[in-house]
Amino acid sequence: MIHKLKLMTLTASVLSATLMLSQTASAETLTEAVDKTIKSNPNILAESNRRQSVDKTVDQARAGYYPKVDLNLGIGRERTENNATAPGHSTLTRGEAGLTASQMLYDGFATKSSVDQTQSLAESAGYVVADTAETTSLRAVEVYLDVLRRQDLLKLTEDNLESHEKIFSQIEQRSESGVGNSADLEQTRGRLALSQANQTSNEGNLEDAMSSYNRVVGNMPEAPVDPGLDCCNQAPATLEDALAIAYHQHPALRSAMAQHEAALAEEQGAEAPFHPRVDLELSTRADNDLDGDKGHEKEILAMIRLRYNLLNGGADKARLEQTSFLSEQAREEANIAIRDIERDVRLAWNAVDNFSRQLPILEQRLASAKQTRESYQQQFNIGQRTLLDLLDTENEVLTAGTEYTNTYYNHLYSCYWLSETMGKLLERLELEAPEQAITVASEEATE
Repeated sequence: MIHKLKLMTLTASVLSATLMLSQTASAETLTEAVDKTIKSNPNILAESNRRQSVDKTVDQARAGYYPKVDLNLGIGRERTENNATAPGHSTLTRGEAGLTASQMLYDGFATKSSVDQTQSLAESAGYVVADTAETTSLRAVEVYLDVLRRQDLLKLTEDNLESHEKIFSQIEQRSESGVGNSADLEQTRGRLALSQANQTSNEGNLEDAMSSYNRVVGNMPEAPVDPGLDCCNQAPATLEDALAIAYHQHPALRSAMAQHEAALAEEQGAEAPFHPRVDLELSTRADNDLDGDKGHEKEILAMIRLRYNLLNGGADKARLEQTSFLSEQAREEANIAIRDIERDVRLAWNAVDNFSRQLPILEQRLASAKQTRESYQQQFNIGQRTLLDLLDTENEVLTAGTEYTNTYYNHLYSCYWLSETMGKLLERLELEAPEQAITVASEEATE
């Protein structure tokens, strides 16, 4: 029976032992895992491609400032009846060739508004890339820490199972020698079965954590290493400081503000139809056999043309009113972003504060539980403690260790979460956002 239990313990420990052995060969730090995520995660790559597509709309809008050149060529047969062909008709081979160049001189600032709008949309898309990188990196941190958590919890249940096996062996020997009783043996057997069930459960939890890691980072964990509490030591001094940082640089808020700027530019562009449009046009034509008149014709024109729509059924006025409501919608969505960010900062700050205060208390509880277990084991051996006392101390050590481990990793995660709510997670990890997160304003500042 004892050999069978030991074999089960050895089999149950294969997963965690493999991870521990691989740690000496090629450990992957948290920063390395997040960096890999930034470069390969499909969510970030999708937003990066969207940003690049939006950039091209800026080039399309700027094209309105440049000349347009059109070439017109045509050849075919024309049958004409008019005064020139009376009393019959004329059928000739008609040929046309024309070249027209036009330059917008004034369009009611429609082109400028379009450029402003697309630039703001590109700014917003850049900030979305940055925000996606931040949130996805936080998810990478979460799955990384969860693998570490599950490894530690599995180690706790392994130790607990080993202790129960030793107690069971001790009680079994007493029972066989006639010193113990069957009730103690069955009670120990039941506690041993519970310890085995806990072991199996934590093995499954570790497998699940590794699968989640693979989903986010793109590979199975390669011996993750505890990053320590450095991130917690870099937290702002006060909640107000954290909020000020978030209001200043959180990419989600800046994206919403850029969307509002785009809506304002669209509203300004909607006023363009109420203005005339003025173009400079240069054209030349060379035609053959037009309108039944055999011969060659040439024409060169240089014109300034003014076009002004006088009536459009109220469509332009309705469009202007529509864009006004859209700009108000964008402004309120920016206000929503502000409230969401403030909520997240406050929640993360409270989590950091609560877990930091719980951690030393739970650490002391765990140390006391271990000390009690050692004392009870010695007292049990000389008959001063009952078997139930001894088994209860083993459960207390497991419970205290589990609560401490969960609180430790919750504390770690909350510190990284606080950095993410301020838009500073990548900065904390000393990593750069994807290239597509660079905004138009940033690009122009470096030129």
